[in-house]
Amino acid sequence: MSRERAGDITFAENYNGPDPLLDAARTLSHEFGLSPVSQTTSSTLTLLARLLGPVAAVEVGTGAGTSTLALLRGMPRAGILTSIDTNTTAQSAARDLIEMAGIRSGRLRLMSGRAEDVLLRLAPSAYDMVFIDSEPTNVERMIEPALRLLDDNGLLVIHQTLLGGAVADPVDRTPRTRAARNLLNRLTKQDSLDHVLLPVGQGLLMLQKTAG
Repeated sequence: MSRERAGDITFAENYNGPDPLLDAARTLSHEFGLSPVSQTTSSTLTLLARLLGPVAAVEVGTGAGTSTLALLRGMPRAGILTSIDTNTTAQSAARDLIEMAGIRSGRLRLMSGRAEDVLLRLAPSAYDMVFIDSEPTNVERMIEPALRLLDDNGLLVIHQTLLGGAVADPVDRTPRTRAARNLLNRLTKQDSLDHVLLPVGQGLLMLQKTAG
């Protein structure tokens, strides 16, 4: 990463923060050995949710609640977020974070289990937004189940799609980098999806079903 790029990221993080609750959640995430979304990513998710106004949304990767809180802050007051993770201890911390933020507990539904299995148990075409924050090597098998959940105007947002410059580095041939590249290449070729890739945090890929 160039010095200029690193400087831009640091400036943006400072400009888009601080946020005491999210900062505390990030600290707790690191204690759990998890990688939370950045402050700029959190702010972007809040804005996306505010613009889309999802009444029902799904999150894959609760962690300690950084992206969970970001999404709920942008969703309508009656909006319900279903968040999926295998780490129930971290999920408990996420629920505590939501309570500290003054958000009604009924707006967050926590589900434990492998995402690709849990997604298949949710109602099809019943959600306005799905956010996936998982290792690139796992994401491929979640795409179709996630798209199945979205209504006609629904938005699928995938985190960790650029991996902090690794995907753009032709020398990097690690399994997770190859998985991220392969996913991007495959989705680019799908005419049924509109896509936008943003260099925010570890990379945000937004997908929406093509109109008509």
